[in-house]
Amino acid sequence: MALASFLAAVRANPVAAALELGSLVISFLLLLGVVAALATGSPDQSGGLWLAVVAVGAAFAAFWTVGWPLYERLRARLAA
Repeated sequence: MALASFLAAVRANPVAAALELGSLVISFLLLLGVVAALATGSPDQSGGLWLAVVAVGAAFAAFWTVGWPLYERLRARLAA
């Protein structure tokens, strides 16, 4: 019964489900990236794995804190 309601919710909101699944994947990849970057040592050179982890993390945080609320606000304003 719970699986059927979960699948119905995914079918009702496929974009939201894709965003949440993508967020889960990005979070897991960021965790693996941090572990790999820690294994390589301190960031003594410009660029490299540390820069990739920071850039992806910053883009991910900016999307959810700035991009998504702005999109929701514009969508609500256009719908009204």
